[in-house]
Amino acid sequence: MKEIRKDLKLTQQELASLLNVSRSAIAMYEKGMRELPRAASLAYNKLTLFWQQSVGRQRTLRPINSRFLQVEQMQCMATLKACQERAAATTVHITQQLSTMEQKHQKLSQQLYVLQSLMLDARPGSLQMNLLKNREQMVLIRLSKCCPERRQMLQFRLQVLTARQKAALSGNVILQQQAAVNNT
Repeated sequence: MKEIRKDLKLTQQELASLLNVSRSAIAMYEKGMRELPRAASLAYNKLTLFWQQSVGRQRTLRPINSRFLQVEQMQCMATLKACQERAAATTVHITQQLSTMEQKHQKLSQQLYVLQSLMLDARPGSLQMNLLKNREQMVLIRLSKCCPERRQMLQFRLQVLTARQKAALSGNVILQQQAAVNNT
């Protein structure tokens, strides 16, 4: 019993439901500790007979409606094309964002260098020193928004988007090849 149940990919509970018995009755039957009730045994024999007949028989597939297949392929191709276009547009946006971020980082680093150089000559506690420290804090805050880690995250997103574009393009090529084969 267990072999047929496994071949049919049924759980004990599912087989029990088909035979109208409890799961524990199936478990005990599989262990050889109990017999199935007569009605369940007849149903199991019928199931076994169908299984044996199906094993010796070639399965014939009905032909797929070619119009349905064409529509399905067209929808898949449209979805893949949309995915590819979205990834391309997002890539352009992130590339621009990354470029802007790198330019800001360079300018802010230069400002920070100038401020810190001026701080070396300023008198501690003076109005000039306080102004330079405030400016330094503002530059450091702005620098944190375009830090190397954030730029690295954007570069990673670019790599993911490139992989998405390639996958969508490959999927589209495969679908076009299948469509060509189906049309011949």
